[in-house]
Amino acid sequence: MLQLDQCETAADCEALSECLDGLCRDTPRVGVTDHIVEDTTWTADNVYVLENLIFVVPPAVLTIEPGTTILGRRNIGLVSLAGARIEAVGTRQDPIVFTSDRPVGQRVAGDWAGLGLVGLARTNREGFQLRITVEEGLDVDTRVGGNDDSWNCGTLRYVRVEFGGSEIDGRKALNGITLAGCGSDTTVEYVQSHMSDDDGIAVFGGTVDIRYAVSTRARDDAFDMDTAWRGTAQFLAAQFDISGQESFEFENLAEDPSASPQTFGQVYNFTLIGADRTGAHQVGLYNKFGGQGHFSHGIVQGFGGAGLYVEGPEAAEHTNNGLFTVENTLFFDNGPDGDDHFAMIDPEAGEDAFVNYGIFEDPETGNRFGLDPGMGDPYNLQEPDWQPAPQNVTGVDPPPEGFDPTAVYLGAFSPSATPWTEGWTSYPPN
Repeated sequence: MLQLDQCETAADCEALSECLDGLCRDTPRVGVTDHIVEDTTWTADNVYVLENLIFVVPPAVLTIEPGTTILGRRNIGLVSLAGARIEAVGTRQDPIVFTSDRPVGQRVAGDWAGLGLVGLARTNREGFQLRITVEEGLDVDTRVGGNDDSWNCGTLRYVRVEFGGSEIDGRKALNGITLAGCGSDTTVEYVQSHMSDDDGIAVFGGTVDIRYAVSTRARDDAFDMDTAWRGTAQFLAAQFDISGQESFEFENLAEDPSASPQTFGQVYNFTLIGADRTGAHQVGLYNKFGGQGHFSHGIVQGFGGAGLYVEGPEAAEHTNNGLFTVENTLFFDNGPDGDDHFAMIDPEAGEDAFVNYGIFEDPETGNRFGLDPGMGDPYNLQEPDWQPAPQNVTGVDPPPEGFDPTAVYLGAFSPSATPWTEGWTSYPPN
């Protein structure tokens, strides 16, 4: 039996320590105080502590090795500006982890600001800037968006971001993971945002595609796509506790819902799990401010407000005209009584309010209602089991070209394969 501090492998040691010569030793900490202005590599044999708001300044590239841990402090974040890149490529066995610098057991949502990647793909917001005050004397460009829809912001693969979403300079500027103006050459797959004090994963404009993404216990939206996002997403999983708002918020532009280019995303194979609490006003799919897009092969369960809500005249018009569609999606245990799959009609919302929810019940949509997807323990916040049983989630056509055609089931997880979250995600309460 191993004695205190003795080890055979790193698994015998606590977090942020390693096994050296048979003893658990704290991993050396490196304070990061200066902006990254030249190509830099962060290695797994160090723990990096963000002590200031850190920019990766063009044309620098920050490379992060598998297994590296980065700690953030209050009001501190890491942002690669347009023209710079972050290449954070972890593995299933050795994910890259961004987390709070507070001790385990004392961590909370908003302990630090979060991770941001900025590029020059098109958005539809005039003068789009990060809401961050740059210190005097620093000559950097914080603009978001341009004219290059292939813009490469870098790579996030097997990356966890925990306890982010704090304010910077008194304003919300970043989310758990923020992708702003990132184009189609950007790679985002196998990423998790956990316990963000704002959105879990936010995408502002661009054409970045997302695969295998998890957002758990965000305090605002699990996923927020707007400002002319025109990418694709497949295999998205979200889980809320009672503090969350909308699981998937989809919009065009708040200040001008008709702004061009229009948000038009395509999302396949998603699992959205609410808090399953009577009285909660959470919504599964929420379309507002003129969002356009197509959702299919989904599961929406446990939202006390509604499984789906369309708000505002522009979103209503797009939905009525077939520019916002939801198909082949299972709605279960949503609404105040567990059977109100869509938002209740608000008689005070005015004549432009969307009232035609019957279009989502048309048999041709393939949507399914009131059928239990058979997930083992979807509301378990520390060990969620989102894998469905096959009886109510199979028998669906393959997704179209550009998506994984083998995903012939509803939801983010195959009912017959090991969940893709296995081994690299984590759900700590604090």
